[in-house]
Amino acid sequence: MMDSNAIIGQVQSGAAPANWQVLRARRGFFVQGAIGGIVLAVFAAAAAVYLFATGTVVGYGLNDQTPNGVLTFWFIADMVVLAAIVVIGIVFCINRLVTLGSTESQLLVLMPQGFVMRLGSSAKATRRVSYQQIATMVPTVRRGNVSLVMQTRDGRKVTLPLDGRFGKPRPLAQQIQGMHAAYMAATVNARPGS
Repeated sequence: MMDSNAIIGQVQSGAAPANWQVLRARRGFFVQGAIGGIVLAVFAAAAAVYLFATGTVVGYGLNDQTPNGVLTFWFIADMVVLAAIVVIGIVFCINRLVTLGSTESQLLVLMPQGFVMRLGSSAKATRRVSYQQIATMVPTVRRGNVSLVMQTRDGRKVTLPLDGRFGKPRPLAQQIQGMHAAYMAATVNARPGS
């Protein structure tokens, strides 16, 4: 049985075995996200100022004959959407900056028997995956987001999203899948009568 707290403690004390690969969170991932949030908020605010200053209304099928009530509705809708985008950009920026403070405690430990992923400073932010409990593991890409889709031995489906904080997610997912396959092959070969 893998004890995630013991593994994290071993890594933090510098006593990780040579066959463990320790990946620490990249600060650049969070800085880029914060800058992206700021850029999104600035562009949305600039668009709102432009629409307001020019009296431009963005709406489907609007023309010079459109009644004023419809124009007012679409103008308000435009402003609400742009205000929501500004808020989303600011919240995203703040979230990335707050998370930036915990990069030292975020790590991914790849071991021959599984992996431990800590995404924050608390023990609740830790995921432990033992290859012994996983029947199948498939890297999946949907809408540009990379995940490991795992089927446990008891039939549950577990999806673990991967982002760029520990490196490029697609090669990382393939590496973890390869490690799982190697573990499964070694387990089959180690059984009596194999």
